[in-house]
Amino acid sequence: MLVWDDEYKIGQPDMDAQHLILFALLNQLTVNIDSDRAGDCLHDVIGALGDYIDYHFAHEEALMKAWGYPGLDDHAALHMQFAAEVRRLQSMANGADAHKVAIRVRAFVLDWLLGHILGTDAQYAQFITARSTAA
Repeated sequence: MLVWDDEYKIGQPDMDAQHLILFALLNQLTVNIDSDRAGDCLHDVIGALGDYIDYHFAHEEALMKAWGYPGLDDHAALHMQFAAEVRRLQSMANGADAHKVAIRVRAFVLDWLLGHILGTDAQYAQFITARSTAA
């Protein structure tokens, strides 16, 4: 199980709350994998994940745009790559071994999410914090 910790907070309350929801979706998948019920939830969880990342990325990019973050285009490109991979994994779930696909989804999302939050999200959050304190 992925446990939310203060180290994952980027200091933007809306984004932190949305990241927490992504953690919850990932944990839902983990529970079902661990109980050998991945096939029962894979389509629902990966569908919800795909829908929620679209929502989250749109809000995150709007926040960066509002603050004039210079790395917005590169950040948005990373979002597009992630969303494309989630869609690819979603299509793999049709007719494949649900347990294996669920494990791949979990590994991919976990690695990407933690790296993204602690890396690129932290960068824009620092930029916004610096601009807001300078104003």
